[in-house]
Amino acid sequence: MRILQVHKYFTKKRGGGSVSAFFETKKILEERDEDVLIFSMHDPENYKTRCSKYFISHFDINEAKNFWQKIKFAFKSIHNREAQKKIGELILAEKPDVAHIHNIYHYLTPSILHTLKKHGVPIVFKLSDYKLICPNYKLFVKGEVCQRCKGGKFYHCFLNKCLKESRAVSFVAMMEAYIHHKIFRSYSKVDLFLAPSEFMKKKCVEFGIEEGKIRVLRNVLNFESYQPDYDKKNFFLYSGRLSSEKGVLNLVEAIGILKKRKHLKGYKLVIIGQGPQEKELQKRIKELDLEKEVEMAGFQPKWSSRWLELNKKAELNILPSIWFDNSPVSISEAMAFGVIPLVSDRGGTKEMVEDGKSGIVYDAESVEELAEEIKKVIDKEYDLEKMQKEAAKRVHEINNEDSYYKKLGAIYQEVQSKVQSKKQK
Repeated sequence: MRILQVHKYFTKKRGGGSVSAFFETKKILEERDEDVLIFSMHDPENYKTRCSKYFISHFDINEAKNFWQKIKFAFKSIHNREAQKKIGELILAEKPDVAHIHNIYHYLTPSILHTLKKHGVPIVFKLSDYKLICPNYKLFVKGEVCQRCKGGKFYHCFLNKCLKESRAVSFVAMMEAYIHHKIFRSYSKVDLFLAPSEFMKKKCVEFGIEEGKIRVLRNVLNFESYQPDYDKKNFFLYSGRLSSEKGVLNLVEAIGILKKRKHLKGYKLVIIGQGPQEKELQKRIKELDLEKEVEMAGFQPKWSSRWLELNKKAELNILPSIWFDNSPVSISEAMAFGVIPLVSDRGGTKEMVEDGKSGIVYDAESVEELAEEIKKVIDKEYDLEKMQKEAAKRVHEINNEDSYYKKLGAIYQEVQSKVQSKKQK
Protein backbone atom coordinates (compact mmCIF):
# COMPACT_ATOMS: atom_id res chain seq x y z
CA MET A 1 0.00 0.00 0.00
CA ARG A 2 1.24 3.52 -0.79
CA ILE A 3 0.55 5.63 2.31
CA LEU A 4 0.94 9.40 2.52
CA GLN A 5 2.00 10.49 6.02
CA VAL A 6 1.39 14.20 6.66
CA HIS A 7 2.93 16.35 9.40
CA LYS A 8 3.97 19.99 9.40
CA TYR A 9 7.40 18.98 10.76
CA PHE A 10 9.77 16.38 9.32
CA THR A 11 12.36 16.67 12.08
CA LYS A 12 12.31 15.30 15.61
CA LYS A 13 13.85 18.57 16.81
CA ARG A 14 10.53 20.38 16.46
CA GLY A 15 7.14 19.63 17.94
CA GLY A 16 6.24 17.24 20.74
CA GLY A 17 4.12 14.13 21.12
CA SER A 18 2.54 14.36 17.68
CA VAL A 19 6.00 14.34 16.08
CA SER A 20 6.97 11.21 18.02
CA ALA A 21 3.74 9.47 16.97
CA PHE A 22 4.29 10.50 13.35
CA PHE A 23 7.83 9.13 13.16
CA GLU A 24 6.89 5.97 15.03
CA THR A 25 4.05 5.31 12.58
CA LYS A 26 6.38 5.93 9.65
CA LYS A 27 8.93 3.48 11.07
CA ILE A 28 6.38 0.75 11.73
CA LEU A 29 4.96 0.98 8.20
CA GLU A 30 8.37 0.99 6.53
CA GLU A 31 9.58 -1.99 8.57
CA ARG A 32 6.62 -3.91 7.21
CA ASP A 33 7.46 -2.98 3.61
CA GLU A 34 4.73 -0.41 3.10
CA ASP A 35 5.53 2.40 0.64
CA VAL A 36 5.52 5.58 2.76
CA LEU A 37 5.27 9.05 1.23
CA ILE A 38 5.81 12.26 3.21
CA PHE A 39 4.25 15.71 2.94
CA SER A 40 5.62 18.44 5.20
CA MET A 41 7.37 21.82 5.34
CA HIS A 42 10.99 22.55 4.42
CA ASP A 43 13.30 22.96 7.40
CA PRO A 44 17.11 22.93 7.71
CA GLU A 45 16.80 20.12 10.27
CA ASN A 46 14.62 17.88 8.09
CA TYR A 47 15.47 14.28 7.30
CA LYS A 48 15.93 13.29 3.68
CA THR A 49 13.07 11.97 1.57
CA ARG A 50 12.35 11.72 -2.11
CA CYS A 51 9.16 13.70 -1.45
CA SER A 52 10.93 16.85 -0.21
CA LYS A 53 10.50 18.55 -3.61
CA TYR A 54 6.79 18.75 -2.81
CA PHE A 55 7.26 20.33 0.64
CA ILE A 56 5.99 23.86 1.26
CA SER A 57 8.47 26.68 1.81
CA HIS A 58 9.64 27.25 5.37
CA PHE A 59 8.13 29.98 7.55
CA ASP A 60 7.57 30.52 11.26
CA ILE A 61 4.44 32.33 12.40
CA ASN A 62 6.21 33.26 15.65
CA GLU A 63 8.87 35.25 13.79
CA ALA A 64 6.66 37.86 12.15
CA LYS A 65 8.69 41.09 12.39
CA ASN A 66 6.14 43.76 11.57
CA PHE A 67 2.39 44.38 11.40
CA TRP A 68 1.98 43.44 7.72
CA GLN A 69 3.97 40.26 8.10
CA LYS A 70 1.77 39.31 11.04
CA ILE A 71 -1.33 39.86 8.88
CA LYS A 72 0.18 37.80 6.05
CA PHE A 73 1.09 34.94 8.38
CA ALA A 74 -2.34 35.08 10.03
CA PHE A 75 -4.07 34.43 6.70
CA LYS A 76 -1.51 31.83 5.68
CA SER A 77 -1.90 30.00 9.00
CA ILE A 78 -5.61 29.57 8.29
CA HIS A 79 -5.56 28.73 4.58
CA ASN A 80 -2.30 27.86 2.83
CA ARG A 81 -2.68 27.90 -0.95
CA GLU A 82 0.90 26.75 -1.47
CA ALA A 83 0.19 23.64 0.60
CA GLN A 84 -2.83 22.89 -1.57
CA LYS A 85 -0.79 23.29 -4.74
CA LYS A 86 2.16 21.22 -3.52
CA ILE A 87 0.12 18.32 -2.16
CA GLY A 88 -1.82 18.28 -5.42
CA GLU A 89 1.44 17.87 -7.33
CA LEU A 90 2.49 15.05 -4.99
CA ILE A 91 -0.83 13.23 -5.45
CA LEU A 92 -0.62 13.39 -9.24
CA ALA A 93 2.98 12.16 -9.28
CA GLU A 94 2.93 9.55 -6.50
CA LYS A 95 -0.74 8.43 -6.44
CA PRO A 96 -1.13 7.56 -2.72
CA ASP A 97 -3.74 4.97 -1.71
CA VAL A 98 -4.53 6.74 1.57
CA ALA A 99 -3.51 9.88 3.45
CA HIS A 100 -2.79 9.83 7.19
CA ILE A 101 -2.92 13.34 8.68
CA HIS A 102 -1.04 13.97 11.92
CA ASN A 103 -0.52 17.68 12.73
CA ILE A 104 -1.15 20.29 10.03
CA TYR A 105 -2.26 23.36 11.98
CA HIS A 106 -0.90 26.84 11.19
CA TYR A 107 1.43 25.62 8.42
CA LEU A 108 -0.09 22.99 6.12
CA THR A 109 -3.59 23.92 7.36
CA PRO A 110 -6.88 22.00 6.86
CA SER A 111 -7.04 23.49 3.35
CA ILE A 112 -5.16 20.41 2.11
CA LEU A 113 -8.13 18.22 3.05
CA HIS A 114 -10.04 19.70 0.12
CA THR A 115 -7.25 18.84 -2.30
CA LEU A 116 -6.99 15.29 -1.04
CA LYS A 117 -10.75 14.82 -1.35
CA LYS A 118 -10.79 16.38 -4.82
CA HIS A 119 -8.33 13.72 -5.99
CA GLY A 120 -10.26 10.92 -4.30
CA VAL A 121 -7.61 10.10 -1.68
CA PRO A 122 -9.10 8.49 1.47
CA ILE A 123 -8.27 10.51 4.62
CA VAL A 124 -7.64 9.43 8.20
CA PHE A 125 -6.94 12.23 10.68
CA LYS A 126 -5.05 11.61 13.95
CA LEU A 127 -6.38 13.69 16.86
CA SER A 128 -3.26 14.60 18.85
CA ASP A 129 -5.09 17.22 20.92
CA TYR A 130 -8.51 18.90 21.15
CA LYS A 131 -7.95 21.39 18.31
CA LEU A 132 -10.82 19.85 16.32
CA ILE A 133 -13.32 21.06 18.93
CA CYS A 134 -11.40 23.77 20.82
CA PRO A 135 -9.51 26.68 19.20
CA ASN A 136 -6.88 26.71 21.95
CA TYR A 137 -6.26 22.90 21.76
CA LYS A 138 -6.73 22.20 25.46
CA LEU A 139 -10.33 22.68 26.66
CA PHE A 140 -8.60 24.58 29.44
CA VAL A 141 -8.13 28.29 30.03
CA LYS A 142 -7.19 30.56 32.92
CA GLY A 143 -6.60 27.71 35.33
CA GLU A 144 -9.74 25.70 34.74
CA VAL A 145 -11.42 23.29 32.33
CA CYS A 146 -13.38 25.21 29.68
CA GLN A 147 -16.02 23.78 27.36
CA ARG A 148 -17.74 27.00 26.30
CA CYS A 149 -17.15 26.39 22.57
CA LYS A 150 -19.39 23.33 22.59
CA GLY A 151 -21.92 23.53 19.78
CA GLY A 152 -19.61 25.56 17.56
CA LYS A 153 -19.66 28.67 19.78
CA PHE A 154 -16.07 29.54 18.92
CA TYR A 155 -16.55 33.25 19.71
CA HIS A 156 -15.80 32.37 23.34
CA CYS A 157 -12.17 31.94 22.34
CA PHE A 158 -12.03 35.62 21.38
CA LEU A 159 -14.11 36.86 24.32
CA ASN A 160 -11.96 35.00 26.86
CA LYS A 161 -8.59 35.61 25.16
CA CYS A 162 -7.95 31.87 25.23
CA LEU A 163 -4.65 31.94 23.37
CA LYS A 164 -1.62 33.67 24.88
CA GLU A 165 -3.96 36.08 26.73
CA SER A 166 -4.07 37.95 23.42
CA ARG A 167 -7.23 39.30 21.80
CA ALA A 168 -5.55 39.34 18.37
CA VAL A 169 -4.18 35.77 18.53
CA SER A 170 -7.48 34.50 19.92
CA PHE A 171 -9.37 36.24 17.11
CA VAL A 172 -7.26 34.43 14.51
CA ALA A 173 -7.89 31.09 16.25
CA MET A 174 -11.62 31.82 16.41
CA MET A 175 -11.75 32.68 12.71
CA GLU A 176 -9.77 29.55 11.82
CA ALA A 177 -12.36 27.43 13.62
CA TYR A 178 -15.34 29.15 11.99
CA ILE A 179 -13.77 29.04 8.51
CA HIS A 180 -12.89 25.36 8.54
CA HIS A 181 -15.93 24.13 10.50
CA LYS A 182 -18.71 26.37 9.23
CA ILE A 183 -17.67 27.99 5.94
CA PHE A 184 -15.30 25.62 4.12
CA ARG A 185 -16.47 22.56 6.08
CA SER A 186 -12.96 21.18 5.77
CA TYR A 187 -13.36 18.47 8.39
CA SER A 188 -16.30 16.96 6.52
CA LYS A 189 -13.71 15.79 3.98
CA VAL A 190 -12.14 13.44 6.57
CA ASP A 191 -13.23 9.82 6.28
CA LEU A 192 -12.17 8.73 9.77
CA PHE A 193 -10.73 10.48 12.82
CA LEU A 194 -8.34 8.52 15.05
CA ALA A 195 -8.53 9.19 18.80
CA PRO A 196 -5.82 7.77 21.12
CA SER A 197 -8.30 7.37 24.00
CA GLU A 198 -11.94 6.54 24.59
CA PHE A 199 -12.22 9.78 26.52
CA MET A 200 -11.18 11.87 23.52
CA LYS A 201 -13.64 10.03 21.29
CA LYS A 202 -16.50 10.61 23.73
CA LYS A 203 -15.58 14.27 24.16
CA CYS A 204 -15.51 14.85 20.38
CA VAL A 205 -18.89 13.17 20.00
CA GLU A 206 -20.22 15.31 22.85
CA PHE A 207 -19.08 18.40 20.90
CA GLY A 208 -20.88 17.31 17.72
CA ILE A 209 -18.51 15.06 15.77
CA GLU A 210 -20.31 12.07 14.24
CA GLU A 211 -19.57 9.00 16.37
CA GLY A 212 -19.32 6.72 13.35
CA LYS A 213 -16.42 8.79 12.02
CA ILE A 214 -14.12 8.22 15.02
CA ARG A 215 -12.06 5.13 15.82
CA VAL A 216 -9.91 4.64 18.93
CA LEU A 217 -6.30 3.83 18.06
CA ARG A 218 -3.93 4.04 21.00
CA ASN A 219 -0.43 5.41 20.63
CA VAL A 220 2.51 3.12 20.05
CA LEU A 221 5.93 2.83 21.64
CA ASN A 222 9.16 1.32 20.33
CA PHE A 223 9.98 -1.04 23.19
CA GLU A 224 13.47 -1.86 21.87
CA SER A 225 14.73 1.30 23.58
CA TYR A 226 13.04 0.64 26.93
CA GLN A 227 14.12 -2.00 29.43
CA PRO A 228 12.39 -2.27 32.84
CA ASP A 229 14.60 -1.48 35.83
CA TYR A 230 13.21 -2.56 39.20
CA ASP A 231 16.04 -1.11 41.30
CA LYS A 232 14.39 2.19 42.21
CA LYS A 233 15.69 5.16 44.18
CA ASN A 234 14.01 7.39 46.77
CA PHE A 235 12.55 10.02 44.47
CA PHE A 236 9.47 10.77 42.40
CA LEU A 237 9.45 12.29 38.93
CA TYR A 238 7.36 14.77 37.01
CA SER A 239 8.38 15.07 33.36
CA GLY A 240 6.64 17.49 31.01
CA ARG A 241 5.67 21.04 30.26
CA LEU A 242 5.56 23.43 33.18
CA SER A 243 2.18 25.04 32.60
CA SER A 244 -0.94 25.48 34.70
CA GLU A 245 -3.00 22.72 33.08
CA LYS A 246 -0.43 20.10 34.07
CA GLY A 247 -1.16 20.58 37.78
CA VAL A 248 2.49 20.68 38.85
CA LEU A 249 1.69 23.35 41.44
CA ASN A 250 -0.70 20.89 43.11
CA LEU A 251 2.09 18.33 43.18
CA VAL A 252 4.42 20.79 44.92
CA GLU A 253 1.65 21.54 47.43
CA ALA A 254 1.26 17.80 48.09
CA ILE A 255 4.99 17.48 48.77
CA GLY A 256 4.65 20.45 51.15
CA ILE A 257 1.88 18.62 53.03
CA LEU A 258 4.01 15.48 53.31
CA LYS A 259 7.01 17.44 54.62
CA LYS A 260 4.91 19.29 57.18
CA ARG A 261 3.55 15.98 58.47
CA LYS A 262 7.04 14.42 58.38
CA HIS A 263 5.94 11.71 55.97
CA LEU A 264 8.57 12.12 53.23
CA LYS A 265 11.17 9.92 54.98
CA GLY A 266 14.04 11.01 52.75
CA TYR A 267 12.10 11.00 49.46
CA LYS A 268 12.24 13.96 47.09
CA LEU A 269 10.50 15.17 43.94
CA VAL A 270 12.43 15.86 40.72
CA ILE A 271 10.78 18.05 38.08
CA ILE A 272 11.97 17.82 34.47
CA GLY A 273 10.78 20.39 31.98
CA GLN A 274 10.36 24.01 30.98
CA GLY A 275 7.39 26.27 30.53
CA PRO A 276 5.57 29.46 31.50
CA GLN A 277 4.91 28.35 35.09
CA GLU A 278 8.56 27.79 35.95
CA LYS A 279 9.07 30.98 37.99
CA GLU A 280 5.78 30.53 39.84
CA LEU A 281 6.83 27.00 40.81
CA GLN A 282 10.25 28.17 41.99
CA LYS A 283 8.60 30.85 44.10
CA ARG A 284 6.16 28.40 45.70
CA ILE A 285 8.92 25.88 46.41
CA LYS A 286 10.82 28.60 48.26
CA GLU A 287 7.69 29.75 50.17
CA LEU A 288 7.07 26.19 51.36
CA ASP A 289 10.76 25.72 52.24
CA LEU A 290 11.07 22.78 49.85
CA GLU A 291 14.42 23.57 48.20
CA LYS A 292 15.87 20.28 49.49
CA GLU A 293 12.74 18.23 48.81
CA VAL A 294 11.98 19.47 45.28
CA GLU A 295 14.62 19.65 42.55
CA MET A 296 13.91 21.72 39.45
CA ALA A 297 16.08 19.81 36.95
CA GLY A 298 15.14 21.91 33.92
CA PHE A 299 15.06 20.58 30.38
CA GLN A 300 16.78 17.22 29.93
CA PRO A 301 17.39 16.03 26.35
CA LYS A 302 15.65 12.75 25.69
CA TRP A 303 17.99 9.75 26.01
CA SER A 304 20.69 11.83 27.70
CA SER A 305 22.28 10.05 30.67
CA ARG A 306 20.47 12.31 33.15
CA TRP A 307 17.08 11.85 31.43
CA LEU A 308 17.56 8.10 31.35
CA GLU A 309 18.62 7.89 34.99
CA LEU A 310 15.63 9.90 36.20
CA ASN A 311 13.09 8.09 34.06
CA LYS A 312 14.34 4.60 34.96
CA LYS A 313 15.03 5.02 38.66
CA ALA A 314 11.98 6.97 39.88
CA GLU A 315 9.70 5.24 42.38
CA LEU A 316 6.75 7.04 40.80
CA ASN A 317 6.18 9.00 37.61
CA ILE A 318 3.50 11.50 38.62
CA LEU A 319 1.17 13.25 36.18
CA PRO A 320 -1.08 15.57 38.23
CA SER A 321 -3.02 17.01 35.27
CA ILE A 322 -6.03 19.20 35.99
CA TRP A 323 -6.98 19.38 32.29
CA PHE A 324 -8.25 16.56 30.09
CA ASP A 325 -4.83 15.06 29.39
CA ASN A 326 -5.09 12.63 26.52
CA SER A 327 -2.58 9.80 26.18
CA PRO A 328 0.81 11.22 27.23
CA VAL A 329 3.92 9.45 26.02
CA SER A 330 5.68 10.25 29.31
CA ILE A 331 3.39 7.77 31.09
CA SER A 332 3.88 5.07 28.45
CA GLU A 333 7.65 5.55 28.76
CA ALA A 334 7.51 5.35 32.55
CA MET A 335 5.58 2.09 32.45
CA ALA A 336 8.00 0.65 29.87
CA PHE A 337 10.83 1.39 32.32
CA GLY A 338 8.90 -0.40 35.07
CA VAL A 339 8.02 2.85 36.86
CA ILE A 340 4.63 3.08 38.56
CA PRO A 341 2.46 5.88 37.13
CA LEU A 342 0.45 8.03 39.53
CA VAL A 343 -2.09 9.96 37.44
CA SER A 344 -5.12 12.15 37.94
CA ASP A 345 -8.57 11.01 36.84
CA ARG A 346 -8.86 13.74 34.20
CA GLY A 347 -9.02 12.81 30.52
CA GLY A 348 -7.74 9.64 28.89
CA THR A 349 -4.65 9.00 31.02
CA LYS A 350 -6.60 6.93 33.55
CA GLU A 351 -7.42 4.46 30.75
CA MET A 352 -3.73 3.62 30.48
CA VAL A 353 -3.48 2.12 33.98
CA GLU A 354 -5.42 -0.35 36.09
CA ASP A 355 -5.88 1.49 39.37
CA GLY A 356 -4.09 -0.31 42.19
CA LYS A 357 -2.60 -2.89 39.84
CA SER A 358 -0.45 -1.28 37.12
CA GLY A 359 -0.70 2.26 38.43
CA ILE A 360 -2.55 4.63 40.73
CA VAL A 361 -5.39 7.03 39.91
CA TYR A 362 -6.46 9.88 42.18
CA ASP A 363 -9.04 12.70 42.18
CA ALA A 364 -7.56 15.63 40.22
CA GLU A 365 -9.30 18.14 42.49
CA SER A 366 -7.87 16.75 45.73
CA VAL A 367 -4.33 17.71 46.72
CA GLU A 368 -4.92 15.79 49.95
CA GLU A 369 -5.64 12.59 48.03
CA LEU A 370 -2.53 13.12 45.91
CA ALA A 371 -0.44 13.49 49.06
CA GLU A 372 -2.07 10.42 50.58
CA GLU A 373 -1.31 8.23 47.54
CA ILE A 374 2.33 9.34 47.58
CA LYS A 375 2.48 8.51 51.31
CA LYS A 376 1.14 5.00 50.62
CA VAL A 377 4.03 4.42 48.22
CA ILE A 378 6.57 5.78 50.70
CA ASP A 379 5.13 3.51 53.42
CA LYS A 380 5.11 0.50 51.06
CA GLU A 381 1.37 -0.01 51.46
CA TYR A 382 1.38 -1.24 47.86
CA ASP A 383 3.35 -4.23 46.60
CA LEU A 384 5.63 -1.93 44.60
CA GLU A 385 7.70 -4.55 42.76
CA LYS A 386 4.56 -6.38 41.63
CA MET A 387 2.99 -3.10 40.51
CA GLN A 388 6.15 -2.15 38.59
CA LYS A 389 6.00 -5.43 36.67
CA GLU A 390 2.30 -5.00 36.01
CA ALA A 391 2.98 -1.50 34.64
CA ALA A 392 5.56 -2.89 32.19
CA LYS A 393 3.15 -5.65 31.18
CA ARG A 394 0.24 -3.24 30.74
CA VAL A 395 2.07 -0.84 28.44
CA HIS A 396 3.14 -3.71 26.20
CA GLU A 397 -0.52 -4.63 25.88
CA ILE A 398 -1.87 -1.18 25.02
CA ASN A 399 1.05 0.33 23.05
CA ASN A 400 2.08 -2.77 21.09
CA GLU A 401 3.53 -2.21 17.60
CA ASP A 402 2.01 -5.33 16.02
CA SER A 403 -1.44 -4.53 17.38
CA TYR A 404 -1.11 -0.92 16.24
CA TYR A 405 -0.07 -1.95 12.72
CA LYS A 406 -2.91 -4.48 12.44
CA LYS A 407 -5.54 -1.97 13.58
CA LEU A 408 -4.12 0.82 11.43
CA GLY A 409 -4.10 -1.46 8.37
CA ALA A 410 -7.75 -2.32 8.98
CA ILE A 411 -8.57 1.40 9.25
CA TYR A 412 -6.78 2.14 5.96
CA GLN A 413 -8.73 -0.66 4.29
CA GLU A 414 -11.97 0.67 5.75
CA VAL A 415 -11.54 4.18 4.37
CA GLN A 416 -10.42 2.86 1.00
CA SER A 417 -13.55 0.72 0.76
CA LYS A 418 -15.68 3.66 1.86
CA VAL A 419 -14.28 5.97 -0.81
CA GLN A 420 -14.47 3.27 -3.48
CA SER A 421 -18.12 2.57 -2.75
CA LYS A 422 -18.92 6.28 -3.04
CA LYS A 423 -17.21 6.40 -6.45
CA GLN A 424 -19.27 3.46 -7.66
CA LYS A 425 -22.48 5.21 -6.65
